[in-house]
Amino acid sequence: MEKKELGHYYYGQISWRHRPDIAPNTAEFTLINAFSRNAFSGSAQDGLPGRGDIILDTIGVTSLAFGDGTSTGMLKYIIIDFSEKDNWILGRALDPATGKKTILHTYPDPLNTETEGAWRAGIKSIYRLALKEHINNPGGSYQLETLVDFTTSSGSPVAVAPVIVNAPENSIFSFPVAVAHPDGSLLTFRLANDVEASGTNGGFTQPGPPFVSSPLNVNSDTFMITWDTTDTVPGQLWSYQVVAESEKSKSCVDALVRIIKKSGEPPVCAGPDKIQNVLIGMPFSIDIVASDPDSLITGIEAVNLPLWAKLNIITELPASDVVVCITGTPKAKDVGFHVISIVVTDKDGNQAASCLKIKVADYGLTDEPPGVA
Repeated sequence: MEKKELGHYYYGQISWRHRPDIAPNTAEFTLINAFSRNAFSGSAQDGLPGRGDIILDTIGVTSLAFGDGTSTGMLKYIIIDFSEKDNWILGRALDPATGKKTILHTYPDPLNTETEGAWRAGIKSIYRLALKEHINNPGGSYQLETLVDFTTSSGSPVAVAPVIVNAPENSIFSFPVAVAHPDGSLLTFRLANDVEASGTNGGFTQPGPPFVSSPLNVNSDTFMITWDTTDTVPGQLWSYQVVAESEKSKSCVDALVRIIKKSGEPPVCAGPDKIQNVLIGMPFSIDIVASDPDSLITGIEAVNLPLWAKLNIITELPASDVVVCITGTPKAKDVGFHVISIVVTDKDGNQAASCLKIKVADYGLTDEPPGVA
């Protein structure tokens, strides 16, 4: 069977920020996708992609359309993470013009003059995973979209989730999506509709009916996803898409839930509630603790970790109590808002997640000294 027939898309997130330092109507896009690892070759020992490798998406032919009639053409991605076990690679799209890990585009006007609304930028392609384990949207189309409006917005919200989150069978399961807005705007949080998630009417079904009785739900205030997994079966994969929305913009994250056998209690992961402020050129460090009441923690990952930061696992794994430290020194190019999801996994596959928000600023441009939320 050809790779295209099996599908290759696992995950996606898109967001943008305003770059008036370049031009009044310039947006800087961050596009992150996960694809099947065995669909590409690379420099790892098994001949497949590893961290730092660059791939060209010749299967989905992913292209970022800016909404003004222009697009990037087929994109290259630099691999920032991968899973041998789950057969995915996670990549950041590269700007075709500069090779950098964000994509710059200057629009002709602050708004779309034809619609008098925001510019609609995003990707649309086909070949979602077509594996038999993928229950609700096997082999379907996928779309990621954000709204670009320069009249009042400094950028879009950011929504971050793991590529795959584990949910025990026959349980009421909850997990947080890391959501924030760079200027602190109030946000709503909801499930994407079928057109938003696929580009076509009827092209996408969120987890739930008609496959199982209970639908996936979201809490707009807490950014929590909750699902009663009754009647699901271990090994199943369910795709979902959620939208974080402000008054003028939106962004989305599209990911997977994997059903696992119910066994034991999940770990607990405690991150800071307040935004962590850091100045360019100043070292940053923060500890995050996790524990498991009846098992051992075997893995920790930081989803959407900034390029300037590093995750340091202080405690040797496996362990019932774990300390990790995120460190780094941001540069001027890193000014902005960074949203990270810390995911902890125990030996039974149970998981917990915590959100970390970091604001990088030039002190001359903010009234807040470092460390103040």
